[in-house]
Amino acid sequence: MGNLSFKGEYSNGKTRVNVKVGVYIFVDDNTYIAYCPALDLSGYGNTEKEAKDSFVLSLSMYIEYCLNKNTLVKDLQKHGWGIKSMKQKKIKSPDVKSMLERLPDFREVLENKNYTKYTENVGIPMLV
Repeated sequence: MGNLSFKGEYSNGKTRVNVKVGVYIFVDDNTYIAYCPALDLSGYGNTEKEAKDSFVLSLSMYIEYCLNKNTLVKDLQKHGWGIKSMKQKKIKSPDVKSMLERLPDFREVLENKNYTKYTENVGIPMLV
């Protein structure tokens, strides 16, 4: 299925957030799904490329929305990311065990779907 690493960059002129996330790609009812459990975001399409493109759009919209509402840190914490301070240089994504406990859809993918997995450390640099 190709390279499953998604690297996106969002800039609204003031705040810059760099994102590197791991994604699981699988087929469900003849539709490709690109799913990132660390952010509980997904994209889909009729092909792997369409699913990847859809995921990139979802990721961009998520970041833009959170930045506009000033809720990015709070939302990442809600998703299990390790953030203690807005000034810390690196934050830690949730581990697989905690995502499995919190996300039944992720558990379903791992237990019942034929998926391709690409894992990479997820980090968002300083947010201020």
